[in-house]
This record gives sequence, structure tokens and C-alpha cells, in this order.
Amino acid sequence: MDVQGITVHCDSNMEKKKLKTVEIVSSNEELDEEYESIPCPKCGELKVIGWSQQTRSSDEPPTRFYKCMKCGYTWREYT
Repeated sequence: MDVQGITVHCDSNMEKKKLKTVEIVSSNEELDEEYESIPCPKCGELKVIGWSQQTRSSDEPPTRFYKCMKCGYTWREYT
């Protein structure tokens, strides 16, 4: 991914704020997506994509996200 030309604007209070590290990924393989045979709660389709993402503190388990390939509905599951 080419990141040249990206502009970041900072305010004068930037040093007082806690900053988070952001990792940019450029392909679905890096997101660890996989097809799962669980029913979509909206349309009942069994073909969904699932992936995990750390949304809370690092000592908590990751959140599991799903997206239906038929209707596009996205939902999450806390483990």
C-alpha cells in the first residue's frame, strides 16, 4: 500500500492525548477472514464471512465479527 501523500493534522494538545497504534492491512488474507456455516440472523443464509478483531483491552478476548454474503448484514459476537 502506498502511503505517500497522506497528510496528518495535529492540534496543539496532541502530546496530552494517548495515541493508539493503527496497522494498515491491504488484503483480506491479512485480516484472517474465513467462511463459516452459521445462519445469518437477518435472512437465514448459511454462507457468512467471519473474522476476529481486538476491540477491548488486550487482556480481554477478541470480538468475533460476521458478515452475510447474501444480504450484507454484519453482526458481532463477544466471546
